[in-house]
Amino acid sequence: MSDEIDDRLSRRFDDDQDDQDDAATSKKSQNDMTSGQSGKQRKSQTSQKAQNIKKEWNVRSFYLDDDLDSDLTTAFKRLDLSLSEADAEVNLKKTRHFYPLIVELGLERLGKMDITEVTERLESTDSE
Repeated sequence: MSDEIDDRLSRRFDDDQDDQDDAATSKKSQNDMTSGQSGKQRKSQTSQKAQNIKKEWNVRSFYLDDDLDSDLTTAFKRLDLSLSEADAEVNLKKTRHFYPLIVELGLERLGKMDITEVTERLESTDSE
C-alpha cells in the first residue's frame, strides 16, 4: 500500500517526467564521471543531478507558524521574480532548489553562531 501511495505522489508531484531508462542511463554515466572524486563531493554532485528528487533525496517534514510560512512563501516568490527578471537560466523549483538553499544557508549561519546567540534567539522566538 505504501509503495502505491509513493508511486501516486511521485507521479503527481515529480518535476521531471523522464522515463526510467533515461534516468538509469544518466545515473550510470554520472557515476562513471565522478568515480575519481571524494565520496562527499560525489554524493553532493549526484544529489544535485537527481532525476527524481522525491525518490533519491531524504524527506524532512517540519511545521512553521503562519508568519514564518508567509515569509518563506514571499521569499520564494521574490527570488523567482528576481531570477526571471535577470534572465537567469535557472527555472526555480521549491523542492529542488529553494528549500535546499534555505536549509544550507540556515546551517551556515547556525554554524557561525555561538551558543549564547542561539539561546537568545530561541528565547526571543519563544516569548513572542
